[in-house]
Amino acid sequence: MSVAPLLASPPAFAHGVGMSQLSLQISGRELEGKWEINLRDARWAIGLDPSVSGDPGWLDLRSNEIRLREYVARRLTLAADSGACAVTLAPAPMEWQPEMSQVVLRLSARCPSPPDHLTLRCDMLFDVDPTHRAYFSIEDETVTSVGVFRNDLRSVTIDVHQFHFWETVGGFVREGIWHIWSGLDHICFLLALLLPSPLTRSGREWKPRGGFWPTWREVLKVVTSFTLAHTLTLCLSFFGVIRLRSQWVEVAIALSVFAAAWNNLHPFLPGRAWLMALTFGLVHGMGFAGALNNLALPRHARGLALGSFNLGVEIGQLVVVAAVLPLLFFASRQKWYARVVMGAGSLGIAWLAAVWVIERAFGLQLFSGR
Repeated sequence: MSVAPLLASPPAFAHGVGMSQLSLQISGRELEGKWEINLRDARWAIGLDPSVSGDPGWLDLRSNEIRLREYVARRLTLAADSGACAVTLAPAPMEWQPEMSQVVLRLSARCPSPPDHLTLRCDMLFDVDPTHRAYFSIEDETVTSVGVFRNDLRSVTIDVHQFHFWETVGGFVREGIWHIWSGLDHICFLLALLLPSPLTRSGREWKPRGGFWPTWREVLKVVTSFTLAHTLTLCLSFFGVIRLRSQWVEVAIALSVFAAAWNNLHPFLPGRAWLMALTFGLVHGMGFAGALNNLALPRHARGLALGSFNLGVEIGQLVVVAAVLPLLFFASRQKWYARVVMGAGSLGIAWLAAVWVIERAFGLQLFSGR
C-alpha cells in the first residue's frame, strides 16, 4: 500500500465518470471521517434522475436522505486485526457543497482494539456504475495512506501507525543520532572545531594547551554554543517561523565547514571556535529541521518528535566528541600535531567543503558524499 504524507484532492471529473472520496482519521480504536459523493452519483445510487443538478437536485436528494444513508451504510465495511469495526453514519444531516456539486455524509467507526492493520471494503456505486472510482485517504498518527477503489479492486489492507510514547521517543532519538553520524558535513564541521581545541595560539605558533581539563573546557564552550544555536533554528524552522530554500541551507552548511577548517589554517577568529560554532550552528539547525520534516511525524506529538530528534542529535555529537577528543589531546602533546594532524586534517576538510559548495550551488555531482 503506497503511503504519502499529504493527499492532494482528486481532480474534478467530467460528468461521464463517477467519483467519491472517503476520508478517515484513526486515533486508537476510534475512526472519524466523511464520505463526499458527487450529487449526480448520489442520485443515481438510489434511483433518482441523475440529470437533475444544482439546488433542485440537492433538495430532492435531501428528501430521500434516509434511502441514501441506508445505501451507503451497506457499502463500507472495516475490519481490524481483532475483528470487525462497527461503522456508524453520524445523525447530523448530510451537507451540501454546491461549489463542488457534492454531498457529504459524516461517519465514525469503533474497532475492538487499536488496529495494527485495517482492511477496508468498498462497494460504493459499482453496482450502478462499473467505472466509478472511490478515492480514499486514511490518516493515522504518522502517515496518510491513499489510494482508489475500483470495480476490480474493492478491498485494501493498510498498516496502521499508532502513537506509542516510548517507541516514538526512541525512534526519533535514533533518527537524530543517525542524522549526525550519517551527515559527513556535520561531522566535518565538528572535527574542524575540535582539531585546535588542545592547542593555544601564541603569535603565529600553536602550542599545547595546559592540560586535559582546560582542553575540555574549551570543547564544552564549543559544543554548548553549537547546541544552543542549532536548537534555536531547528525549532524556528520546524514550526515554520523561518523558511529558507533547502539548497541555500545546504550551500551555507558547506560554507560553514570550509570556514571552520580555513580558520585553523589562517585564523580570522583565533581562540574563538565557540563563536564559529554559535554563528554557523544556526545554519546547521535549519539543516536538521529539513531532515526532521522528511520523517513521518506523529499527528498529536510534533513537539515530542522535535525534542526527541534534537536529543538524538546531541547524543550523536557527544559520542563523536567523546571518541575523538582523547585522541586529539594525546596527539597534541607531539610536535607534529599542529602541522600534520590539524594542518593536513583542516586542509582536507576545507578541500572537501569546497567541493560540496560547488556541487550544492550548481547542482553538480563531483564527489560521492553528502
